[in-house]
Amino acid sequence: MASRKRRELALDIVVGLMVIVALSFVVRERVVPWIAERSVVDPGEVVREAPALIDAETGDSLPFRQDANNLLLVFRSTCPTCERTAPAWNRLSTNGEWLTTAIGLEDPDGAVTYAGVHLPAVRVGVPVDIDQFTRRFRISVVPTTLVIDRGGRLVARHAGPLEASDVEALRGLASASTP
Repeated sequence: MASRKRRELALDIVVGLMVIVALSFVVRERVVPWIAERSVVDPGEVVREAPALIDAETGDSLPFRQDANNLLLVFRSTCPTCERTAPAWNRLSTNGEWLTTAIGLEDPDGAVTYAGVHLPAVRVGVPVDIDQFTRRFRISVVPTTLVIDRGGRLVARHAGPLEASDVEALRGLASASTP
């Protein structure tokens, strides 16, 4: 009789472990990606939570203003295409249509050094959590240019280098969202 109870207990333990494994699989494969996908911002959607950025020079929190047209220039100092895109970014940022922030996907020192040479008139920030930032804005390549309008809506995401026609199209977006 005691051995039968031990077998039943062992079977209950095995079944319980299988249920736990199945639930962890469902959570890992279904629930976690669903939660992560809900935080992604696509063009046309409002950026409900400002990206957590720090000022690369001072280490202070870098404010994200939803009452301004924001131009986010995402780069890495080791990216040759970013270097070729810098003149177009400078043309976009000098008109005063945007609150422009160069965002380095690296350590603050590297971002400041790079921006000092290639984007001298632009404030420089780094994400508090690079993985979260890149996942949230679907940044898979650098350079990436993000345009967020006065209402906090992601108007455009341009991955790769900017051509002259891209610069004019982005300027048009700023004009369209100016009250």
